[in-house]
Amino acid sequence: MERRRKAARGSAPGGLASGSPAPPGGKTDSADWPHIQALINGGGQVMIGTVAPIRGAAVAHDGAKTLAMLRHQSGEALAALLDRLDAAIATAKSTGSRVDEINGPSSDRRYEI
Repeated sequence: MERRRKAARGSAPGGLASGSPAPPGGKTDSADWPHIQALINGGGQVMIGTVAPIRGAAVAHDGAKTLAMLRHQSGEALAALLDRLDAAIATAKSTGSRVDEINGPSSDRRYEI
């Protein structure tokens, strides 16, 4: 049986390699999103992308429960979405209730994560 080579990894999955060019909007430091950073450091996760059938979702989960589910707004820059997600995590942590833009109050269909 032939051995397969493992792909070399330049950085952690989903991470920014050091020396990466600055993203549009100029934000480059994790201090710009302290609540996102604290969530990840504490074992939580953040997902930005498609959560079928929702295109452009931003979801924050602390390992036990979902804290925030945001919908990308038309024309919104990624840095602005991350700003809103950081604020939503802070709100969820301080109030104990999830910030949810995905599941509408009168919706028959729910896309809870």
